[in-house]
Amino acid sequence: MPSRRSDTFAALIIAALTAAPVAARGAEPLTLKFGFPSPADSYINTEGITPWIDAVESAAGGAIKIELFAGATLGTFGNIYERTLDNVAQISFGAFGTIVGPFPRTQVSNLPFLSDNTEQSSVALWRLYAEGLLDPEYGKVKVLGLFTFPGLEMNTNKPIQAIGDVQGLRLAVPSRTVGDIAVKLGAAPVFLTPSDFYLSLKRGLADGVVVGWPAIQTFKLAEVTKYHLALPLGEAPSFIFMNKDAFAALPAAAQAAIDKFSGEAFSRRMGAVNETAAEGAAKHVAAAPGQSVTALSAEQTRLWQARVQPITDAWAAQTPDGAKVLAAYQAALATIRGADEAGAARGVAPTR
Repeated sequence: MPSRRSDTFAALIIAALTAAPVAARGAEPLTLKFGFPSPADSYINTEGITPWIDAVESAAGGAIKIELFAGATLGTFGNIYERTLDNVAQISFGAFGTIVGPFPRTQVSNLPFLSDNTEQSSVALWRLYAEGLLDPEYGKVKVLGLFTFPGLEMNTNKPIQAIGDVQGLRLAVPSRTVGDIAVKLGAAPVFLTPSDFYLSLKRGLADGVVVGWPAIQTFKLAEVTKYHLALPLGEAPSFIFMNKDAFAALPAAAQAAIDKFSGEAFSRRMGAVNETAAEGAAKHVAAAPGQSVTALSAEQTRLWQARVQPITDAWAAQTPDGAKVLAAYQAALATIRGADEAGAARGVAPTR
């Protein structure tokens, strides 16, 4: 049921629009608050969100202004979803990792060894939503985009070439899923927030950390690790949501502008932003003195995948519609990879 704040917000906008159209009266544009828990200088904002805001505002012809509130002003990663439902933020960016409960199906992208390309996995995740496979999870919000963050690297101070090299290592991990993977590989997980990774490694409280490339650069983890093993151990899903009542109360031009720049193309663009950031961070680390960036051999990849397969099997068995969602996600990834590869062969870049 919509909150009292949502009803009040919608009523005020409808009353204003009934009294006089924005274009006809030259009124100030309606302001929508965008809750963005990350810093304003985050590449997610500068390369993804701000260009989207500019495009939407321009297409709306002055009917709306979207104001970004960076940091914890409107909400944190832990509560931005609730703040969007309560209409504190009309639009928001967030990560599903902090609100796993209502979105179990969406966590399919977090499963290991399914994808190593965030652009493609972002499109695949959106297609699951567009096909209705995730419908039970999204009844309370308008979904503008779904995308994933880059996969993980195992960053240590000793080389990891085979699965036996992981045995007994204390690995700092950011989530329960990554911790489960560490256990399956024979390591002992140490659950920490990314901001605590650096000191835990420096003080010897952890032997390594499992995290994505952007975090390695952001938190300067290459200063306290030397060996970086790229692993497709899952890609964390994220969202751009809008309050449903706030959207319904907008003038038609504003609704059309938001819809035009949302959906699959927006999801692909956000995934591509993450993919580009990961590639840049990997090159930066690889070029630094004393750093080693490697990948598993084909034989070791099969061994590692077999070791963590029970995690995927358990997810499919325990998640509502899990087996169906997993099969659809794998099929979507295969289709997208094939289309992208065919396009690349013809010299045609994906539409972003």
